[in-house]
Amino acid sequence: MNSQIWETSDDPVTAYALRVAAGEVPCGRLHRLACERHLRDLDRQGTDEFPYKWRPEASNRALRYASKLTILEGFNPKPLVLYPFQTFDVGCTFGWYNKYGYRRFRSRYKCVARQHGKSMEQGILGTYIAGWGGYRYGQLYTAATKKRQAKIVWNEMAKFINANKSLQKKFEVKDYLSRITALGTNCTIEALSKEAGLDDGFRPVFASLDELHQMRDNSVFKALQNGTRWLDETLISMITTRGFDLESFAYEMDTMAVRILEGTVSKEDMFCDIFCLDEGTIPSARRTGSRRTPSSPPPSAGWSRYAPRRPRPRPWAAASCATSSPSA
Repeated sequence: MNSQIWETSDDPVTAYALRVAAGEVPCGRLHRLACERHLRDLDRQGTDEFPYKWRPEASNRALRYASKLTILEGFNPKPLVLYPFQTFDVGCTFGWYNKYGYRRFRSRYKCVARQHGKSMEQGILGTYIAGWGGYRYGQLYTAATKKRQAKIVWNEMAKFINANKSLQKKFEVKDYLSRITALGTNCTIEALSKEAGLDDGFRPVFASLDELHQMRDNSVFKALQNGTRWLDETLISMITTRGFDLESFAYEMDTMAVRILEGTVSKEDMFCDIFCLDEGTIPSARRTGSRRTPSSPPPSAGWSRYAPRRPRPRPWAAASCATSSPSA
């Protein structure tokens, strides 16, 4: 790779990826592969085999939007500050475009530990696409197996809006309908669940699938994805903490994401990032207590307590995988 020649002063995504690839940011193998994938793509962008273009200005627009959000939860409101690994994931999602001028990534898979901002990040993606994605009268959904779970990401979006007077003028929140409307684009954000029933007719420009490992099959994913085939731009964004069931849809999706990162499967329109310890690694408080990195667990994570329950050496049961301190 010769990506070190790229100007990174106004490109925090690439700057972070270069630091990871250079070994300056201690992290797990799969997160490093996600960063190296971005750097390889920079080197081959605009070619016949890779007709995509990196637009740091588009990435930065999404990041500037995120920087203006406020976290309401807690004793006092506080500004949202993304950690570098979150900056990479959000910025990379919105910075790549195809030759027709639409976003490259149509699906997104992210695995990270609980309490590390997964739902908050989905809230950034959804509100940004609804208000500033350029699509009018679009359908956006937060989906999960149960309605209560589906409302978690929806509530994150509502809290961002309620915390900001400027956003209150641009969105209308109707909690009793579980519906948010972007007034400038007439896009709607609704919470869906399998237990409430899934009808046909979905055509989402964005869909958040929360706790993917709790979905016994791919019915929720298929109900949403099937309606996106004729959309020029869409994003099905899946988040999970992994799980234990090797026969689940989530395990199949995780396996594919790993192969994409390893380069054995090619799926250029899917963004993947997985934060977990490398296989065979057992953390100790001494090793992780003073150095919180993009894939090392906090001292209390207790990864080793899952080890006896793993049916095979592959670390699928990675519920304790962690990144640096959560921002939400």
